[in-house]
Amino acid sequence: MPAKDSLIAGARYMALGFEFAGIVVAGVIAGYYLDRRLGTPPLFTIFLTLGGMFGALRRLLWSLKTRS
Repeated sequence: MPAKDSLIAGARYMALGFEFAGIVVAGVIAGYYLDRRLGTPPLFTIFLTLGGMFGALRRLLWSLKTRS
């Protein structure tokens, strides 16, 4: 069934999108928490957001590479 296969593929890509967003949001929340806890300027928020974006992109590329 081609319709079922495309639905499964779409669900996999949607899951990758949620995973990507979740990793970035986790970095933002952790950075914000550390900045508030330590009383620093938004230093940790910036670093952990960028780190989350890098990690999420790396994970996304790895997932796409292994599924191809």
